[in-house]
Amino acid sequence: METLPQTANSIREVAALAQTSVSTVSRVLNQSGYVKAEVRERIERVIAATGFVPSAVAKGLQRQQSSLVGVVIPRIDSYTISAMVAGISTVLEAAGYSLLLAHTDNQVERELKALQLFKEQRVNGVLLLAAELGEQHRQAFSLLKLPLVVLGQDTYGLGISCVVQDECAAAAALTQALLERGHHRIGFIGVDACDIQVGGERKRGYQTALSAAGISADSTLMTAGGFDFASAALAIDQLMALPQPPTAILAATDRLAIGAISRLAEMGLRVPDDISVAGMGDIDIAAMMQPRLSTVHYDYQASGSRAAQLLLAKLKQETTATSKTLMPFTIKIRDSTRQLAL
Repeated sequence: METLPQTANSIREVAALAQTSVSTVSRVLNQSGYVKAEVRERIERVIAATGFVPSAVAKGLQRQQSSLVGVVIPRIDSYTISAMVAGISTVLEAAGYSLLLAHTDNQVERELKALQLFKEQRVNGVLLLAAELGEQHRQAFSLLKLPLVVLGQDTYGLGISCVVQDECAAAAALTQALLERGHHRIGFIGVDACDIQVGGERKRGYQTALSAAGISADSTLMTAGGFDFASAALAIDQLMALPQPPTAILAATDRLAIGAISRLAEMGLRVPDDISVAGMGDIDIAAMMQPRLSTVHYDYQASGSRAAQLLLAKLKQETTATSKTLMPFTIKIRDSTRQLAL
């Protein structure tokens, strides 16, 4: 055998020096499966000569027991996402798993790439905090071949367990609260419907409440854009330019509601004296800003914990069933909305 280096840093290097395959080296290291005596001896000589010590992670990867769970997140600077990840971490780390985070910056291509990367790295399972759900995702899910739980989008019909907020019911309940305060022209600041839950279900809840009150949905009162403050400002410009502006505005997210309040202040309008504003999500500053924001409270940390529990049950092979969890919500009426005079 050729003169060997003093160290080897990976199973791949050991396999190359022993002139055999990575899987054969893995069988020797893990004492599993048949290996010819002369090949085993060659591998053991390389290991002894190089002082190679396989890491627990490297051995685990070969056994597909790496104790790693891949978590795909759309944003890293979001209160909502950080709360969900905190819930996920609490459950999985207590069970002996470590998290491997992939940040996608709300880009579908990066999301799909992260799923492929996790498959190649042979993580034990994947939690996807999804902002969108399209045909590309469906194809990627079918190829993943790993335990998967989706948080934020309804994948039950695809045979994939999921945890979702009851978005339609929550938006309907908040719209109803505005109606009960005498508001019958309620503007809606939404996001693109490619986000089925935030963009689609929250708008559907708003329309459902109006219909139940006998009010026809007015398309001029409904806007859609991004999640940023600029989109909120543009929506306010559009709504307040109407011949008959709304008396209240429901924004699909707290961030959009805050952006709307800021733009209204620039226009010289006071909230709630001149117009009421409500959001959805109850982010950390919603109860501390002035005026305090009326909103829907979701327990995002509990949502993350629930998703992790579902994945853990699959990892432990306790269940193969597909489940869908609808998380509860609470309506928080605060200072940004007021009762109209009768």
